[in-house]
Amino acid sequence: MSQATTKTLPNSPDQRFLPPVFSGVAKIVAKERYRNFCRLTFRCPEIAAKAQPGQFVNLYLDGLGTETSFERSSLPMAAILPRPFSVAKIVPLKKGVIQSDEPQAFSVLFDIRGTGTNWLAQLTTDVPVRVSGPLGKGFWLPEGTKTAVLVAGGLGIAPFPFLAERLKAQGVETILLLGAKTKDKLPFDPVRAEFPLLRNGKPLSYWGVDEFESIGVRSAIALEEPEDGFFAGTVTQLFEAWLSTQKELDGTAVYGCGPTQMLKVLTQLAQSYGLHCQVSLEERMGCGIGICFGCPIPVKSGGYRLCCTDGPVFDASELAL
Repeated sequence: MSQATTKTLPNSPDQRFLPPVFSGVAKIVAKERYRNFCRLTFRCPEIAAKAQPGQFVNLYLDGLGTETSFERSSLPMAAILPRPFSVAKIVPLKKGVIQSDEPQAFSVLFDIRGTGTNWLAQLTTDVPVRVSGPLGKGFWLPEGTKTAVLVAGGLGIAPFPFLAERLKAQGVETILLLGAKTKDKLPFDPVRAEFPLLRNGKPLSYWGVDEFESIGVRSAIALEEPEDGFFAGTVTQLFEAWLSTQKELDGTAVYGCGPTQMLKVLTQLAQSYGLHCQVSLEERMGCGIGICFGCPIPVKSGGYRLCCTDGPVFDASELAL
């Protein structure tokens, strides 16, 4: 099996690579809308077979093959540029006759907040959309990792379903911590945690995340505005509470995605406990392929890295957050 189609995570950032980018058309095969969130699934074997957790795709607002045209004439350039989205999940699409054992589809998850995402959320199944990917460099799995803690702030959870499935497949115990301000800001529905994370014999949160509990990943939810059954506070406070329950942290790696301030606190916590920490950054990007230099990330050693080609996943200890 080639490196481009490997089903395991690389063991170091140096082993990551930028695969050949597919640029073409993918059809929407499934659409889910709930609250202010939308998940679109695209049939595109060329991307699904090559993508690694943490990589992203660009969706273009062309209006191909749909009556819902995207009006460009009166909009600023920012509204016309492609939209970058994390590959949230690889979907096998087992129904029907498939000519290959390779994955057939991928999904993206986004909140509906502006001109572009509103337009995308109006699309229906069978609509073709121009897409390019996989783009960027994703997560890696350090040698000796036994436990992975995934810490997400709001929509920062987007790359984690894919990552959690890959970690589980490699025998790594995986835990998901999700935070939001209020219950209606959760990107996934809460569900009663089957095996809740405990502190002093009581659950940190009685509620987990349905998308992760369904694949056997233990999870907990923090809400900044207290509500019965949920951890009261930020997701980094939830992470710190979980850390306080652990007698042994050897072999634990931390993965974070969310707002910059949350990632800064997460990085400080991980460093104080001597834990390896990777973060996926949420940056505005122009081209997504390193041409426009529109997504510079400052690093401690001086200078900048590009979020789109050097990341979006970075070793947290190297960043000047």
